[in-house]
Amino acid sequence: MDYIGKKCPVCQKYFHADDDIVVCPECGTPHHRECYEQTGHCFNENMHAQGYDYQAENDDAADENVRICPSCGKNNDKDSFFCKNCGAALTENKSQTNQQQNPAGGASAPFTGQNGQPNGMPFGAAAFMDPLAGVPGDTDFGDGVTAGEAAKYVKQNTPYFIRVFNNIRNFNKSKFNFSAAIFTGGYMLYRKMYKLGALFAGLQLLMLIVESYITIAYSSLFTNFMEVYANSMSTQDMVSNFIQFMQQCSFAEILVLYLPTLIEIARVVMMIVIGICFNRMYFKHCKKQIVKIKENSDGENPETVLQTKGGVNIALAISLLAAYIIIVYLPNILTNFL
Repeated sequence: MDYIGKKCPVCQKYFHADDDIVVCPECGTPHHRECYEQTGHCFNENMHAQGYDYQAENDDAADENVRICPSCGKNNDKDSFFCKNCGAALTENKSQTNQQQNPAGGASAPFTGQNGQPNGMPFGAAAFMDPLAGVPGDTDFGDGVTAGEAAKYVKQNTPYFIRVFNNIRNFNKSKFNFSAAIFTGGYMLYRKMYKLGALFAGLQLLMLIVESYITIAYSSLFTNFMEVYANSMSTQDMVSNFIQFMQQCSFAEILVLYLPTLIEIARVVMMIVIGICFNRMYFKHCKKQIVKIKENSDGENPETVLQTKGGVNIALAISLLAAYIIIVYLPNILTNFL
């Protein structure tokens, strides 16, 4: 029997996948090992004479309209995809009778784990990942937004972001986001930060276009520059040769020669700044969007709207990647044909 989402009758706390659970051999009532040892007997011991059966009672009481969260044990609507308390993904919680029978006949032996497995073995050979990274679902992130609501909106990679959001909220400390630094505006668009994403993606696109145009339009100038550089490497007058070459160039040509380097420096600076600031910007964005959804749900369940409006835009990310590849390699293709 699957005990996730059930309560220990002694402490009234929900069972989780990694809990140490013992089962009464008489009636099948599950307990936390600590609770069982504390009481010294089954919680329902006084009902054993009447033939009490924990499994039969709970099978009869199962509610098909409720989904129990496998992470925190809270009840959710059957149509929910994520827990309204902690944001964990919900799976079907059907009771399964997989208990190992003892020689005396009856329920599984005491001090066995869930589904009759020995304690210490992972439940179903799989571990449940906490989408909130240990942060309670009702933690206040400010502006009336909780950690559970933030997890529903973030959806992808919630353990990382919820942990970072919690550190920003409590300690004003963040982390460097390498994905945001590498993909800059494209990553913002992927995370549905459309305004800021469009701004920085546009800047990055403009830099690429300018570089591509300069490479094609002034290819002869760069070719001459590289020839002077190559010839100077084999002589002792490298500096004087460079100075002589530069003196022959106009101010516009010198600017053209230095412009790609300046653009690269600007791009690197932008990547570093976005990597440092992205998590704080995304935290602010998530809270703003969650508040807006809760205020303007138009009669819809805000929990459901959060699950559908948040997350990432994978199609847009793929399109941006394709456009980036085309712009980067297009100058080389055109140069070969011209």
